[in-house]
Amino acid sequence: MKSFCEVYNRKILPAVRMYLSRKLVLEYKLSQLDAAKILGLKQSLVNYAVTGRRRSKYFEVILGFEDFRKYLDSLAMEMSSKKHREPYACELCRFLMKTGLVDEVLKAVEESPSRIYKQY
Repeated sequence: MKSFCEVYNRKILPAVRMYLSRKLVLEYKLSQLDAAKILGLKQSLVNYAVTGRRRSKYFEVILGFEDFRKYLDSLAMEMSSKKHREPYACELCRFLMKTGLVDEVLKAVEESPSRIYKQY
């Protein structure tokens, strides 16, 4: 039995990082270096995300959830104005748990919700 944190860090978070890095650079006009610092990534990974040379396997799947995408958009806006303080990975996890999207997202990333240990 896997923990939700394990699946979240391996499958969901990479897609989220790609989306946020593209959003910060292309829409909010932050430099790749600034976006990398905000997200805790290397500048080269942000460059790959922005230019489209690298993409998470579940990028399109995760962003198919409209509520989740809207939440990511609001998070990107906060990050761009430097008002965001809490680690975004934990905040996103709590959002998924609170809204009940956990099982749907797990199915979307090819994981069986019944075989995942979820800590609420």
